[in-house]
Amino acid sequence: MTNRHFSSAPVTLLVAGAPSPEPCLPAARPPRRLDTGAVNAALARTATRRWRPPQPRGAGRPPEFLLVELQQTYEADVLRAALRAVAPEGGAADGARPTPQGRSDALWERTVDGPDGLDRVLADLGRALAGGARLRAVLVEDRQGGLRRLFVGIAAGPSARAAELVERLREALAHPPEPVTVPTSALQREMLRQVIGRADHGGRHVEQLSWNWHGPLDTDRFTAAWQSVFDHETVLRAAFDWDDTAGDPWMVLHERAVPDVTRHPHGAIGWDDLLEADRHRGFDLRRPALLRATLLDSGPQDQDDGPATRVLLTYHHAMLDGWSVRLLLQAFYRAYLTGGVLPGGERRPDVRDHARWLDAQESDAARQFWATRTAASAVLPLAPDPARHGSGRARRRLTPYEAVRLRGWAATWGAGESSALQAAWALLLYRAAQSHEQRPPARAVRVGFAVTVSGRGIPLDGIDRLPGALRNPLPISVRVHPSTTVPQLLAALRDDVLDLAAYEWVSPGQAHRWSATPRGQRPHSLVVLEHQPTAPHHLRLETDLAAHGIHVENPVPAGTFTSYPITLAAHYDATGGLVLTTTHDRALLADRDAVELLSQSAHLLRTFPDLPSGLSTSEVLRSTLAGHPAPRPGGPADHPPGPDAPADAPTDGPAVRLEVLRRAARPGAGWVLLLPPPDAPHTRYPGTARGWPGPQALGVLRPAAGPPSPAAYRPVLAPLLESPAPVALVAAHGSGVTAYEVARLGPPARPPLVVLLPDDAAPSDLFALAPLLAGPPPP
Repeated sequence: MTNRHFSSAPVTLLVAGAPSPEPCLPAARPPRRLDTGAVNAALARTATRRWRPPQPRGAGRPPEFLLVELQQTYEADVLRAALRAVAPEGGAADGARPTPQGRSDALWERTVDGPDGLDRVLADLGRALAGGARLRAVLVEDRQGGLRRLFVGIAAGPSARAAELVERLREALAHPPEPVTVPTSALQREMLRQVIGRADHGGRHVEQLSWNWHGPLDTDRFTAAWQSVFDHETVLRAAFDWDDTAGDPWMVLHERAVPDVTRHPHGAIGWDDLLEADRHRGFDLRRPALLRATLLDSGPQDQDDGPATRVLLTYHHAMLDGWSVRLLLQAFYRAYLTGGVLPGGERRPDVRDHARWLDAQESDAARQFWATRTAASAVLPLAPDPARHGSGRARRRLTPYEAVRLRGWAATWGAGESSALQAAWALLLYRAAQSHEQRPPARAVRVGFAVTVSGRGIPLDGIDRLPGALRNPLPISVRVHPSTTVPQLLAALRDDVLDLAAYEWVSPGQAHRWSATPRGQRPHSLVVLEHQPTAPHHLRLETDLAAHGIHVENPVPAGTFTSYPITLAAHYDATGGLVLTTTHDRALLADRDAVELLSQSAHLLRTFPDLPSGLSTSEVLRSTLAGHPAPRPGGPADHPPGPDAPADAPTDGPAVRLEVLRRAARPGAGWVLLLPPPDAPHTRYPGTARGWPGPQALGVLRPAAGPPSPAAYRPVLAPLLESPAPVALVAAHGSGVTAYEVARLGPPARPPLVVLLPDDAAPSDLFALAPLLAGPPPP
């Protein structure tokens, strides 16, 4: 190593046993380890030398700095605290500005490969000290040798002053300050108990957000922007610690944390493999930065709109929730646009303020509230099987049109789409409980499951902008009677969730202990509707990013493997579609049952806007899910067809089931039901839905096996024929007799219309009938 590496800033290295400081580092050998005693002795021998103030660049000898390698390495937080004690101003000269790389920090942490990498790091250290910094330290980890080395650089000055700094640093390192600790919340403690000490955590409570970044992406600037966010957010520098023998875990707030950013070139790993590997990698909960970023470059075929990069953010729910990560993303974009630096200091309130607020809460009112709530008598039945391992994930989507209709329908009854999602789930749990326990069909059942509350409905200033683990799952229960209507169910669920608003800070474990029946069953399922905070300058951010040739998509959650056997989560995508995702524990619930529950949930949400308001629960289930099996805990692990996909083989459910091909364009438009010939393939009719021009809902009455009797159609058709909406049966000549017999099931005053088509009729023949089959126009 030569002096030119230090940009005209010679370095003085103190070597143990050397009679005097050497003027530079010899290129032939790396620096040897030193102990502080030898450093102090060498400094004392040079104390009598006359010191000259540093000359301006180009005038005389360039300024020097002192480089010391300490024999012992320390934890980064201990080093930072010691450096701050020695140089309270943070090691920077007056007026020094932080750089985009965040080098105003008195301690750097670098990873190098061999001597050349070490030379470059020490050269950067020299430039920083020549640029006005007073004190710097660098903790270097050599990938090749596996060693950690600690160097301290001191700006040029009197040797006695340098010796004093080293002595003060030694004293500060010998007596490090106590770390700042914060009590964990009850919710955090419950999550941590499920993962601490488990080597095979399966990615539990690990969530992932992903999106596409179109345009140039500078990795150094990306990393620097996240570093700036880490410096401003206490929660990103927090970690957990615990006593393995007893006691609750606690949070430790570190002085600094370095973001973990990894970039993979195109083809290095597949996207699905990356998602799975990154989720199972988990986190070391005792180290800060429980959020990391991974970048995957796209291939040439994916760059029609310029270069694109897939961004993956992975975080732990014990430290952050989805709302928090979206807040952090807004800060990250601002930092990226300003070269990697955020103005201002730490955000307040932070996790310390939230912990103090929780500690001040009295639990008497919360205990009384939960003690007076009626517990559920039925939850989702499970099928434990130790032969099954891991977690499963499935996804369905409502189109933007279907999502808007659902939202408008729910608003008509004074509820939101979250209540509609919960109503669909409550109906499925009611149906599953009836099937599993063989209850009498007229009996009411109080079903129970958990819903998430934001945790931000508390009287703490700035709570809506506070990142942390605040989103909270709380149990609810609702009474479902066969005569209950869906609007009544919506209202009951809406009111039940509103009652929780005053107690969003109560953990699910506390709610269970304080309930009237603490030994009762816990909920086996969780329903989540993801919301994201409103960016105060969202449009401005988009415009500023576009000015740099950058377009970023909305982040998409992958779905969290929670402590519940199954979690149903919903979120809106960039086009306004409502995406439903289930994650489930295979050891407790078979894949078949989980996917069937998801498919039927989507099916109910699509059907709700078309249902007459007076239909009872039993009528809704018969008209919408007839033919679709209820989950069969303990049954075979094959995958029966759900309402989102045509069946490939008959099931052991009802003899006839209704397969909905197209939803109605407006309420009251009615139904057009196709009766296929007995030998018709299952692929004959689904394509018809794409060109159907009528306003009616279009469906197929599908026999399970062989020609069914007319009476077998009654469970499916009775609710439709009893409603005021018109119904038309369309059959081929081979099914004409069956069609007329089925029509007799309707009310004599309003029998359904029967239309016979030739066996070789084309879809266009059916389309031509659409105007004739349409009911009266809406008023």
